[in-house]
This record gives sequence, C-alpha cells and structure tokens, in this order.
Amino acid sequence: MGSEQHRYPFLERFLARWTNELGSAIESQTGQAPAISHASVPDSGSWEERAGNVLWWKQTTEGADNFAIWIGAEEDCWSALAGASKPGGEPKQAYFELLKQANRNLAGAAAPGFSKPFRWRDGSMEQTAPALNALELVEVQINLAGRTLPSLLAGVERQAQALEPGASGSEISTLPATSASPMLSRLMDLQLPVTVLLGRAVLPIRDVLKISSGSLIELDRQIDDYVEVMVHGTVVARGEIVSVRGNYGVRIKEIISRQDRIALQDTA
Repeated sequence: MGSEQHRYPFLERFLARWTNELGSAIESQTGQAPAISHASVPDSGSWEERAGNVLWWKQTTEGADNFAIWIGAEEDCWSALAGASKPGGEPKQAYFELLKQANRNLAGAAAPGFSKPFRWRDGSMEQTAPALNALELVEVQINLAGRTLPSLLAGVERQAQALEPGASGSEISTLPATSASPMLSRLMDLQLPVTVLLGRAVLPIRDVLKISSGSLIELDRQIDDYVEVMVHGTVVARGEIVSVRGNYGVRIKEIISRQDRIALQDTA
C-alpha cells in the first residue's frame, strides 16, 4: 500500500476504536476478556495472497456520505470466536453477530467525533475480496482463553469526507488502558442520573407547533433496535426494553469498553 497507508490518521483512530469495541463484543458474548491488539498494515500483499481462504464481511453505513468497513478472517480465527460465543449454534452466524455488535457499539462510541451521526445497514458475507489497496487497514491479534488466534484484518474505505471530525475539532481518541484512581473507591456510592434513550427525531418548527394529543412522531430506530443507556449524556450500554413487576426495565445486551467506563467514573 506504500505511502498511502498513513494519509488518513483519522481512519487509523477509527480502526483503533473498532478494535476496542470488538474486544468488548467478544467479552460480552463469550464471558472471557480477550487480549487484543492491532497494527497498521503497510503492505497488503500477504493478505492478497491469502484472500481466497478468507471469510469477508462487509457493513455499510446509511446516508449520502456512506462508507463501508470490511473484516476478513481465516477459518481458524472466525470458527474459534464463533465456538466460544455460541457453542452448538451456526458458526458463521455467531461470528457475524460478534462483528455486528462491535459495529453497533462503534457507531454509538464514535459518532460524536464525526461530522454527522451514522448508522449501519445490514451487513453481508462477501464472496469477492475487497480491493485492499483502497482500504485503510489494521491487522488485529486476538488471544482468547490462552490461545492466540490467527490475525484478523479490518479495513475501512477511504471516504474521508464522511469521516472527518465536525467543526468543533473533536475526534475519536484511542483511550489507553486506565487504572482506577485512588478516588474511585470513594465515589462508588455516588448516585448518577441514568437515562434510557428510545430514539431521536428532528422536526422542523412547523411540525413541532402542530403536535397535539394523538400526534405520531417517528423515531430513528427500528422496532428491534436496542435502546441506549446514558449517563450524563454518554452512552454506556445498550439493551432491550422488558417488563419488571409492572414497570419498564432494560435488559443490558451490550457494554462499551472498560476503558471508557473507567474514564466516565473518574470524570464523575
């Protein structure tokens, strides 16, 4: 890939955050915290040679300025993740569910650093390998339950306009591993307001003025999408609405990365 590999540092940070979210998804679905790391791929030649043995997954965002993420893994990698996730299930679907969860987590964690919010379309298994020289790539190394898996490849299409930070200059940051501060234990009993966000809608003023009893407002979520659990405006988890002794509740299905949770607690 030559010198083009480092022309898009924002995409490198995007992929670093994706790696963190993949680790969180693996921990959520397997109950085991993986040791996970990533490194830029300056030369995609070795992966092009292996492309025929790689299972490719592609997921594209919605919107005019959409972009796609590609994930490629050889069978020894994806089958190990699938087996640890849902033993006895359909392996490829279990593996794809891991990737979809990582991507859903990424959209919530990364959207504040984008010029526009984004959502994912349904992903798909791809029979044809992508043009690797058109992607910003990282190679992801996963160690799960003491076993080092064959590396996994993640790449995002270089459509920089869709991924550039907003006018505020905020960007996705790759948070380093953070140990709890000495003050953290003193704050454990501190009560924080928790908000469950069912969805959002943007309406012109004329429509807001027309709202009355019986009006219907369409939200930006589908019926089977998870709701977001927020603390001080930050998404910390996602889940599904349930009934608990006559009250509404949320069954947590996804957790953001441990580093982000610790950072939130230190801020509180």
